[in-house]
Amino acid sequence: MSLSDRLNQIIKEKNITKREFANRVGISENYLYILTSNSRPDTNKNKTISPMLAKLIGMEFSYDPEWILTGEKK
Repeated sequence: MSLSDRLNQIIKEKNITKREFANRVGISENYLYILTSNSRPDTNKNKTISPMLAKLIGMEFSYDPEWILTGEKK
């Protein structure tokens, strides 16, 4: 599962819009679109986030930051 898949899963499970997700974690909608789109499926360019952003997303939506970053749980 890619980062894009994990972020889209959070958005779907929390039943929120991408706009709300972006606002709640303090990123632009455009950046979230880049992260969640499958427009470049064969590349990871612009498809990474910092550990700090993963932690913020994890705290805001009650997900494990390690899972958000890597797809694996501790």
